[in-house]
Amino acid sequence: MPSSIIPIQDETITEGSSVTLSCNASGTPPLIVSWIKVGSHVRFNRSDLVLADFNRNKAGEYRCEASNECGNVSETAEIFVQCK
Repeated sequence: MPSSIIPIQDETITEGSSVTLSCNASGTPPLIVSWIKVGSHVRFNRSDLVLADFNRNKAGEYRCEASNECGNVSETAEIFVQCK
């Protein structure tokens, strides 16, 4: 079964707080799930991404990718930061 991901909501958080992004992926095992900060080479090999002490440098698009032998899918969420 090809992999699939439930759509991920954008988030607006206050500077200095933390946010957890969850990638609810399904598909035929073995299923590889990872998060990528778009525009960087930073990859997190997990389905839940916890970003603590969030600041404007970390704001932007985060993409969850899920892949298995049947193909790859991705969903993107935008994280916006408000000043304290």
